[in-house]
Amino acid sequence: MDNKEKNAGQTAEHEHISSYAEHFGTWIALCVLTLMTVFISVFGADLGSLTVATAMLIATVKALAVALYFMHLKYEPKIYRAWIIVVMALFVFFLTMVIIDYITR
Repeated sequence: MDNKEKNAGQTAEHEHISSYAEHFGTWIALCVLTLMTVFISVFGADLGSLTVATAMLIATVKALAVALYFMHLKYEPKIYRAWIIVVMALFVFFLTMVIIDYITR
């Protein structure tokens, strides 16, 4: 097997070209989500105590879109997704512990 065949096998294995339409659609979705966040915070959508939770939910969706499409996690093996879920679960756990500690002092 010569170098051309080795390189061809490697590039075919890792090749995932995203279309311009996919990138444009992701960009539009991120812009819409940003406008939703601005509307909630600046224009005072009357959500009461849910304002911060709603903004955090929108930020989480935006982070997920960036990770899946711009960081190409959508095309990577499932193990990377599993590690991202583990890291996020640990982050939420530790954040919850800090909040509980802060509230009880």
